[in-house]
Amino acid sequence: MLEARHVHKTYRTGAVPLHVLKGVNLTVAPGEFVAVTGPSGAGKSTLLHVLAGLDVPSQGDVLWEGRSLAKMTDRQRAHFRNRTIGVIFQFYHLLPELSALENVMLPALVEAQEGRRELRPRALECLEQVRLKARAAHKPSQLSGGELQRLAMARALINRPKVIFCDEPTGNLDSQTGQAVMDLLVDLHQRQHMALVLVTHEHAFAQLADRWLGLQDGQFAHEAAT
Repeated sequence: MLEARHVHKTYRTGAVPLHVLKGVNLTVAPGEFVAVTGPSGAGKSTLLHVLAGLDVPSQGDVLWEGRSLAKMTDRQRAHFRNRTIGVIFQFYHLLPELSALENVMLPALVEAQEGRRELRPRALECLEQVRLKARAAHKPSQLSGGELQRLAMARALINRPKVIFCDEPTGNLDSQTGQAVMDLLVDLHQRQHMALVLVTHEHAFAQLADRWLGLQDGQFAHEAAT
């Protein structure tokens, strides 16, 4: 379903270029759960952003069902992301002026796929899936850290993605809340048969995956089935 071929990523923000990814190869099958771990600065978040089409490689390519993301226009990549994937970030990226329900509906409203009235039942269903339906009318400022991350998960589900990318989804949470969020992610992955790509520092969470890959200095240092 998803394939990274010899992916390099170099940032040129100063006199010395920063070579973050150095020839990464990776495949993700439909419904597979892949975890990526590694030290800070190894390139984990950069890899996730490239795989999700949020950034493009400096060299190499990322293919979605055989189609090159790098060769898409910015508009085509935005359409691809909106209709095909979900992304859960460490820092939530929720709009504070919107209610929980409105935040969940937003990705589907961007391309006017459906009207608000038609979307509302599906958005409520997504909130129900993350056990947050009772908080639908609340603003993000009225929610706890764990609730904010579950709200971000509901938003990622609204367009029925084939794969969800998670960038340190438990990084801002205490251990108990982080475990609850991770349990919910695994449950959603299993029940909805979505592929899941998880970037995490937590080895215990990586062991829940079908495959666990270790990234170091921009390259995979090890890969293991769990």
